[in-house]
Amino acid sequence: MCSALRPIDQRRFGPFETSRQRKHRRARRARCAWVVSGHDGTRERSRPLDQPETRTCGSCTACCDGWLQIEVRGHAVRKGQPCPFSVAHRCSIYPERPQHPCREFVCGWLVRASPLPDWMRPDRSDMIMLPANFFWRGLPVDVVVPVGKQPKTKALDWLIKFCAEKRRPLVYQIGDDWFAFGPAAFREDIANRLARGEQPWEKENFT
Repeated sequence: MCSALRPIDQRRFGPFETSRQRKHRRARRARCAWVVSGHDGTRERSRPLDQPETRTCGSCTACCDGWLQIEVRGHAVRKGQPCPFSVAHRCSIYPERPQHPCREFVCGWLVRASPLPDWMRPDRSDMIMLPANFFWRGLPVDVVVPVGKQPKTKALDWLIKFCAEKRRPLVYQIGDDWFAFGPAAFREDIANRLARGEQPWEKENFT
């Protein structure tokens, strides 16, 4: 079910978009973030019964630490170059943080109805889950960006099992290599796109 892909840059927000396109994409992702398909074709929201209605970041600042390539108020955030507004595991401008990318960011662990267990918080599992980051043939595709070199084995194994059970395609990174999990056609499509030097998802998937 998995296949190695050619390394590509870690890109979270895709091509440049208008504010209206970003708003539409965010709303679509929110609707599809954790909608899962059962083997009988039914669709339902997935959330453990014992999970609180809301979660908080706590001391986790993985999304600000340079693992996602973003720009905050003109400051580039990259590997080895965390957000300058992240101080002592806290956002120093949180009440006034910009709409894009900060407020629009969707953390798969933090989002309401997330099925991810508590121990899979990004700073504990060494991975940032981006639910329904793009769409392939109408299916929401989850993307995992490592916090460090690679996600913890336990966390990645849990997620792959979850995606297999819920029939959710997955793209994840280990080191400099990208991998795809899902139907053979999905894996082939992603591999072909990367072989052509393209992003693994097309622009229209964000509109």
